Amino acid sequence: MIVKGSMSYDIHGRKRKKVRKTTKKVTNKWQKATKSDINSNKTTKSSKQTTYPSAKVKEYQTPEDTSYKKEISKQYTVSIAYNKGAYQVIPKKEVKDIGK
Repeated sequence: MIVKGSMSYDIHGRKRKKVRKTTKKVTNKWQKATKSDINSNKTTKSSKQTTYPSAKVKEYQTPEDTSYKKEISKQYTVSIAYNKGAYQVIPKKEVKDIGK
């Protein structure tokens, strides 16, 4: 099936953002490796590449104990407020009064 139409619009009729009129030319920067490079496993660095030092090794610090937060949050529940779109945090003993 042959479809005729403008390249400025997609198949659904919406206008495309950008239409490339010419093809992009590819420049190949790869060089063929010689046998001596393969055998010696040499890696050459370009002068344009910058080197970044590794991070300093620090002593391990134990993370802060936050288990008390779980114990406190077990005493509450999250519910939708009556006749509202927002959520509310209420104590577990008042769950029966949510919709009133």
